[in-house]
Amino acid sequence: MKGIAVGIFLAIVGVILWLTTKEVETPIISLHKAGLVLAIVGGAEALFALLGLGKKSNK
Repeated sequence: MKGIAVGIFLAIVGVILWLTTKEVETPIISLHKAGLVLAIVGGAEALFALLGLGKKSNK
């Protein structure tokens, strides 16, 4: 259950960063791209946590 919450939180923060920081310039990495990566990682984490929860209930 914790993995699902963390994944959803990361996805929400990533989408917010992705939508609000298109024109922000930083010297190392653009926040727009970092937000997209966070959203993808968060979605994947939530998905894998759900799959793990489903496998535990089948046993």
